[in-house]
Amino acid sequence: MVDSWQELDTDSLFVYGTLRRGFALHHHLRRMGAQFVAAGEVQAELYDLGKFPGARKSTKPGKVVAGEVYRLRQAEKALKVLDHVEGFSPLTAEKSLFQRAITEVVLPNGERRGYTG
Repeated sequence: MVDSWQELDTDSLFVYGTLRRGFALHHHLRRMGAQFVAAGEVQAELYDLGKFPGARKSTKPGKVVAGEVYRLRQAEKALKVLDHVEGFSPLTAEKSLFQRAITEVVLPNGERRGYTG
């Protein structure tokens, strides 16, 4: 529940997979001036979908997906660009492999925050 997290940050984004540093789609984050904030983990399970990974929230203890948190300069505009990159349309969200949601991210210092992911 969002109320239990110390902070909800909607100008930041949690990424895993091909948007992380050193991977194929990271240049989109660089181009829009996204600033790396911290490494983080979400309670989820990772799936191999071929060209890219997929993650699903999990309630199983010990199931985590590592990723990175970025601060977005113009979050609304940046998310629209990234939605296009990920093949996501809010109008047909049920047909997309990708879903954007507020997600609890555990930072290296143990702090828990809500980020768009």
